[in-house]
Amino acid sequence: MKQSVQRYSVKIPKHDIIDKKVYYIICVYNLEGGQPKEIKKRYSELESMHQKILEWIHIFKIKIPMIHFPKKKFLFHTNQSEESIIKRRGELQQYLNEILACSELHCLGVIEEMLPKDPKQSTQKKNDQPIDRRWQEIQQLKESYLAKHGDSIFSLPQKKIEQQSKQQYIFKFEDHIIFDDSVLYTIQVTDTITNKSWKFTQRFQDLRDYHRQLKTIHLDFPLPNFPEKKLVNISDASDLRERKSQLEDYLNRIFGYQTIVESDIMVFFIAKSQLDGNEIGCRSKGTSQTTLENSSIKSKSQTTIEQFDEDHKQPRKITC
Repeated sequence: MKQSVQRYSVKIPKHDIIDKKVYYIICVYNLEGGQPKEIKKRYSELESMHQKILEWIHIFKIKIPMIHFPKKKFLFHTNQSEESIIKRRGELQQYLNEILACSELHCLGVIEEMLPKDPKQSTQKKNDQPIDRRWQEIQQLKESYLAKHGDSIFSLPQKKIEQQSKQQYIFKFEDHIIFDDSVLYTIQVTDTITNKSWKFTQRFQDLRDYHRQLKTIHLDFPLPNFPEKKLVNISDASDLRERKSQLEDYLNRIFGYQTIVESDIMVFFIAKSQLDGNEIGCRSKGTSQTTLENSSIKSKSQTTIEQFDEDHKQPRKITC
């Protein structure tokens, strides 16, 4: 784990009981100075925050020490005893200090909103341009891409302007190759706002993994269905055309929802596709993960490629 340049300390000195519910008074201190930030949270709110942290750790494959959230008591409620509340305060204080010791998590929204202002940033001009996205991994991908393509535009999802109906990203499935008993699709994506287009490659399993991550976030609408896995006869061109059409339709449908477009999962998908796009079809036979061999960083969110089921292998057939 990297040592954070900016360190924080958490104390929970007291609590309030309102309508028989315990609210913990959390004070977050920047050890470099400045005013502490005080927030009031219930146990359930902190538990929800913990679940979000676990989701993002899984999405971005972040390697940090195991952090345990204080377990809920089932035999009796914590708020039935002052002694239990004080004990829970100590457990939550230790948990939050462990979380803030991980600098990799500081850019996650639910963590960032807890942090006090950096005294070094108080003198910044208000007209300074903000960072496109706050997640550290996305910024690293952007910097790595621009280092290789200095004058290029790096496309990232933008907030939709009111009354704007145009979809920002349009996907088109073009060619494909057969690799390790799977189809590797070449996908062209066009940013209709910047007019930038690029190509990258993905397997069915890659896209399905992103879909599974999207299913973990809260949406106010039904998530479009992902095409079902099936065996495809490589001698039948119509099978592959149908599969390409299904996947192309899926990507264009989900990118029609602005909430999905702006999600950390899809922001990362767009950012990484541009960096990988210079290595179309370049995948090492010795690994089952997407790699960034020519980039200046190693991605913490390598997409897992599921192994083909040997029991279902048939001659001249592949999974896609």
